[in-house]
Amino acid sequence: DKKDKKDKKEKKSKKASKDDDDDDGSDAESKGSGSDDGNNQVTYGDEDVKIVIKDIADLVKSNGTKLTIDLLFEEVRAQQVRLEFDDRLRLFVVLAALFPEGSMDAEAVVSRKSFVKYFVTNGKLSFADMMWSIEAYLDTYPKALKGYPMTLKALYDQDMAEEKELLAYYNGDQDSPGFEEAKKSCAPFIKWLEQEDESGSDDSDEDSD
Repeated sequence: DKKDKKDKKEKKSKKASKDDDDDDGSDAESKGSGSDDGNNQVTYGDEDVKIVIKDIADLVKSNGTKLTIDLLFEEVRAQQVRLEFDDRLRLFVVLAALFPEGSMDAEAVVSRKSFVKYFVTNGKLSFADMMWSIEAYLDTYPKALKGYPMTLKALYDQDMAEEKELLAYYNGDQDSPGFEEAKKSCAPFIKWLEQEDESGSDDSDEDSD
């Protein structure tokens, strides 16, 4: 009798333990699905982003030379809050609006450098984040790839991209949408930077001697 009672007790204990495990699993699943449902953040490629770009581009066009950083920021920020997108996507939106339909080139970047710098600084974007935004632009508007080496040089000349940052970035693997094509396009400029870097190293070695 004692043995039967012991067996029944062990079976009951195992069943309770299994029920607890099942409950834990269902709780985890419900938490996971709940977090997914709550994630409404807009991301690159979403239709909403295209609509925002068009709206902001219309604002840029209608204001022409009277466009101010404050006005642009106010409008873009309102859309960002509404759609909950991050600051690197915000910079992409700004680039797409300032340089519509792939018109970003060296001259255009220099003419709008204060706008670009502001959104990089305000968003506290890292160099990699800034490059993500630029390459997302190139991915969206491939026609801008042709002039990308000179665009990148303009960023370099305007102290928005440092030599070491560029070399480290393009000698690595990145996850931006247009990285591979951008890397191919700007290869001549990166090669030139590498030669400049080597030349600078040689000069410093001679000075130390």
